[in-house]
Amino acid sequence: MTSVLRLGHRPERDKRLTTHVALTARALGAERMYIPSKDSRIKESIEGVNQRFGGRFDVEYVGDWREVIKGWKGEVVHLSMYGTDIDTFFEKVELENPLIVVGAEKVPGDVYELADHNVAVGNQPHSEVAALAVFMDRMNQRAMPKNFDGAKMGILSASGGKRVIDYERIPNLSTCYRFCLERGMDRDLLEHTFKVLQRALELHEKFDGDLKLLLAGSMLHDIGRTVTHGVEHGVVGGEIVRDQGWDEHLARIVECHIGGGISKREAEDLQLPFRSYIPDTLEEKIVCHADNTAGEGRFDELVDRTEDAGHTDSVERMKKLKKEFG
Repeated sequence: MTSVLRLGHRPERDKRLTTHVALTARALGAERMYIPSKDSRIKESIEGVNQRFGGRFDVEYVGDWREVIKGWKGEVVHLSMYGTDIDTFFEKVELENPLIVVGAEKVPGDVYELADHNVAVGNQPHSEVAALAVFMDRMNQRAMPKNFDGAKMGILSASGGKRVIDYERIPNLSTCYRFCLERGMDRDLLEHTFKVLQRALELHEKFDGDLKLLLAGSMLHDIGRTVTHGVEHGVVGGEIVRDQGWDEHLARIVECHIGGGISKREAEDLQLPFRSYIPDTLEEKIVCHADNTAGEGRFDELVDRTEDAGHTDSVERMKKLKKEFG
C-alpha cells in the first residue's frame, strides 16, 4: 500500500498543482493522499475521476502532518533534489507500506530529520509532480497499473489516435453467453467459441490488451454465424453487435476476425461494405489470431483453405500475425 503526503498546499494558489500530484499518485498505484490544508475542490475532482475511471483513491485532510509521519507504520520517503541518489536508493532499499512525502518550493527543515529516507530525484530544479512520477515509476519497476475496478470508461493504447472505451457498453461474459444461446448458436460453434476464448486469454496473459473487451470479443466473434456461414459473417456479426447498442470497439473486433483480415479491395471483390476489415488494435489482432489458432492443426488448415480460395494476401497477413504473437 502506497500513500502520499503533500506538503505546502495553498488553497488559493495550488489547487491545480496539488490535483496533479493526486492524479499522478492515483495513476501510478497509490491509494491515498494526505494534505494538511482542507480544500474540498481537490477531493471533489478526484472523486469524479474515480467515478469515471474506477478504483479508489482517497484524499484525506490531516491537521498535523508531523504526527502523520511520526505515527506511520511503514517507511517514510521524502523526495527532493537533496539526499540519496534515486538509482543508488533503489539498489539498496525495498520499500514496504511507503509514505511518499512531496513538498512545495520550500519544506520545513525537520522533514529531513523525520523521514526514514531522503531521496534526490535528480539534482536540478523540478516540480513535485515530476519527482513523484519518476520515483513511483522506479518503485513499480516501470509496470504501469492498467484499468481499475469499477471503471465506466477507459483509454486504450493506440498508435494513431484517441481510443476511448465505454465499459458500460461492453457486455460481461455471462451476458455474451446468454446472447449466443438466444441467437441459436449450436453446440459445435459454442465449443469453438470457448476454444477461442481460452486462446485469447493465453495471448492476453503474454501480450496484455483490455481484458473486458477481449472476453466479449472472443465470445461474440462468430455471432454472425447464427445468420450465415459465408465470409460475410464478420460484417453481419458486427452489425448484430451495433444493433444491441454495444461499443464500437467490440463491433470492430467481430468484423475484423476473419483470416488475416479483409482489405478494402478484397471487401469490394467480396461485395462487402467498402471499408477495411484488417485487424489493427491489439484486441482485434488477439481475437483474430486466437480464432486462427484455437485448436491443434487449425492454423495450417485455415492457411491451406485460404490459399485454395486464392486469397494470398490474407494468408500473408495470417502469417504476419502468427509471427507477431510468436
